[in-house]
Amino acid sequence: MKEEEIRDILNSHQICFAQHGTLCATVKAGIGAYQNGLGEIMHTMKDHILHINAQGIAILAVDDINGAPQEHTLLFLPHEDIVSTTIKIKLLHFLFTIETRKGTIVYKLHKNVLASPWHKENLSFLLLNAPSA
Repeated sequence: MKEEEIRDILNSHQICFAQHGTLCATVKAGIGAYQNGLGEIMHTMKDHILHINAQGIAILAVDDINGAPQEHTLLFLPHEDIVSTTIKIKLLHFLFTIETRKGTIVYKLHKNVLASPWHKENLSFLLLNAPSA
């Protein structure tokens, strides 16, 4: 998967693309994810693309079969709806928590993702700039 694909999808929905803002993540199914609008896709497509920019966080589900981002699943969480974000370091991965007014969404961020070489660089950038890491 190319980062340019994600940029094109975001631009077509008038969402600004931020350099080093795109990550691959696996959603941990929960009530908060359901309440934030991920109910239909969190069980069928667990892998997501997260794009973090100054306006908020865009979430795109990734097809489990072909690995392509699914544009029709785009969900945007505006900055004003996000209460906080935190990153916790685990042994083999990181937990990225998005707390919104509707509930908490937890994602697992792997250190390396096949077919997404940009993920590792963007994850390093996020960790360097995250106050809670």
